[in-house]
Parts: sequence; structure tokens; C-alpha cells
Amino acid sequence: MIQQHGGNIEQLENVLDFSANINPLGIPDSVKKAISASIPYIEKYPDPYCTELIRKIAAKENISEDSIVCGNGADDLIFRIVHAIKPKKALVCAPSFTEYSRALAEVGCETTEYQLSCDNGFELTEEFASRPDSSYDICFVCTPNNPTGLLTAPEVLHKLSDKCRENGVILVCDECFLDFVRNGAEYSMRKFINETTVILKAFTKIYAVPGIRLGYAVFGSTELADRVRDSGQFWSVSSIAQSAGIAALEEKGYLERTAGYVADERGFLLGELADMGVNAYESAANFILFRSRTNLAEMLLAQNILIRDCSGFSGLTDGYYRIAVRTHEENILLTEALRRCLNG
Repeated sequence: MIQQHGGNIEQLENVLDFSANINPLGIPDSVKKAISASIPYIEKYPDPYCTELIRKIAAKENISEDSIVCGNGADDLIFRIVHAIKPKKALVCAPSFTEYSRALAEVGCETTEYQLSCDNGFELTEEFASRPDSSYDICFVCTPNNPTGLLTAPEVLHKLSDKCRENGVILVCDECFLDFVRNGAEYSMRKFINETTVILKAFTKIYAVPGIRLGYAVFGSTELADRVRDSGQFWSVSSIAQSAGIAALEEKGYLERTAGYVADERGFLLGELADMGVNAYESAANFILFRSRTNLAEMLLAQNILIRDCSGFSGLTDGYYRIAVRTHEENILLTEALRRCLNG
């Protein structure tokens, strides 16, 4: 069962969903309260400029408010960036998040895919960082990469950032899963941001609010930020989403607890997969890519467990799967079901 994205469970009942990479700690109580408190205001239009939300993001990111654009999730911002720039030629990695290529196709952009190799665990190396020459208009990277879970080394990000600035290439670095990583700031493009850099962030996965839809982009150029801000719909972020985001940014210790919990549970899952003889790839994120028998997703679904079939990702084939890191109890249920499938 090939899915375009994880979490598509509307047609399924009583399913344990490992296809969507949502924070296993769940929505913080403060965010739930903020969402509830914002309901009386939904009869009014939301602030189109996300004034208070952007003020808090700017303080967190230590960057000017003019350099930040909020959107209806990171996906919305990907499409708005592409439509604002209208690139003619783009460079993306494969496998990686499919929405980059979908957005680029909408504007008729010629897209070059750089194939990551399973031989080195799909690592993004310095060889890729030398690729964005002046023939390209835009380049997308993701760290940790989706669906592989691998971080890009800081020295590679630095080289890539310099190369894109040298050749006038807009570099979009997707860091939507970086908050799941212990000491994730050490692996951020923020240290190397320049006038051609855009960094994508999202509240969706880390605060467990995929139904709210909220993301933001940090720009090294306020001029480019203005162009993207003026693209897309005017009221792109609902009042409920803005309230949720403001409350989330005021949380203390939640991100640290999440990163620690995810690291422990990811280690548990990787150990269990290794014991089963499953070829799993090292990950720094809240999900794991692995390779197994080609009918595994269907076998698990028969046991009411949904995983992500990754054969639809460019660069991957039948037999590649992605599983989310969930609670310990749920992870045990998954590993028991996997053993039944692989030993039956």
C-alpha cells in the first residue's frame, strides 16, 4: 500500500499508526489550553501578519522579525517559496521529501535529482555540496533527511551554503525534524545563513499538532522574505494555529524531553530490528528507514499496524519502509508484530 504521505488513516479503523512521524509525548497541555481559549475568536479574521507569533519566533531564532514568514505548515511555505522565485532549474536529493519536486513541477522547473547511495547509508556528502553551480536557481536539502533520518554534517552545510551564495543559488534547508535531535542546534544551517539561505521549521510534528498546520521560514534576505510573504493566500495562518504556536514557544523543557525520549526509543527499535536481522539505517530523527520483505506493509496492516511504504520515494524501491518512533508500549507492539511477520 503506497502512500503519498504518512498519517492517511481516515479509511482505516483501530489502526496503530507508525506511518506519521508525530511527537510520541503528545500535545503539551499549554498548547491544548491555548487552542481551547482561542475558539471564541474564530468568528474574526486572523492576524494576516502573525505579529505576536513572529515576535516570539524572532526572539527564539535571534533574528529580525522581517526575516520570518509564517505559513500553513512547512509544505505551504515550500510552494510559496517556489512560486515566488519561479526557478528554471533546481537541484534536489533523492530520496527526500517529495513535496520539493511537486512544488517545482507546478512552475515548470527542470529538476535534477542527486541520487544518495544506500552504500553509505544515504549520507549527504561534500560531493553534493560542490554541485550547485550557476546553472541552478534553487537547491533543496533536508536535515535530518526524510525518509532516511540522517543528519548532514555541519562542514557539508557550510560548504553548501558558501557554494550557493557564490553562484546565486537559493538554498532551502528543511530542518522540520531537527528539534527531535539532541543538541540539534549544532547541526543547523543557522550558523551558516547568508542572503541566499532559507531555513524551514514546523510546529506540526514536534508539538504533535498536524491538524493545526503551522510552520515558518527564516530568511537570510529580507527582500526574499518579502517576496515570499506576498505570495500565496493573505490569511495563511488561522487564529487557532497562531495561538497554538505562541503557547508552544513558551514551553520550557518540552523539546529537551522529546529529544531524550526519542533517542532512547529509537535505540530500542534499532536494537530490535537488528536482532531480527532487518537492514535498518542509522537515524537521528523520530523515524527509521529499513528494508525488508516486499509485502511487509500489507502483513502488518492485517494486524492493524500501519507503516509507511517508501517505494514511492524517488531513489527507493519495493521493500523500503519507514516507521515512526512512538511510545515504548506502542513500539513493543510493533516489534512483536514484526517478529510474527518475519518468522511466520
